[in-house]
Amino acid sequence: MVSLVGACGNILWKLASNTVGQISWEKLFDIAWDVKTLFTPLIFTALFLMFVGRFASIVPVGYMGVTQLATFIAILTLVFTAVFDVLLLKAKYPMEVWLGIAIGILAIYFISRGI
Repeated sequence: MVSLVGACGNILWKLASNTVGQISWEKLFDIAWDVKTLFTPLIFTALFLMFVGRFASIVPVGYMGVTQLATFIAILTLVFTAVFDVLLLKAKYPMEVWLGIAIGILAIYFISRGI
């Protein structure tokens, strides 16, 4: 669930960053532009979901080690983000990316089995 929320935040962030365009240093240091951009509904929602995804990762620490948890969340967030990117935004990834995803899922399996 944590990875799913984070992946939704990633996809929304991709959409939001496409609407903002390139950010120059002048824009970055302009506080009025920063506040206006931060409170754009799409950007705010994306950042909020990414925050919730990271904050919610604290809960499962009691059930498994921090290293296992960080590995699981990182891999699953990448998997969900890639799948959503393909389904919702019609992105195309080369076969190497899907092979990497399969290896990541295999890594989760081996880590969870204690191998």
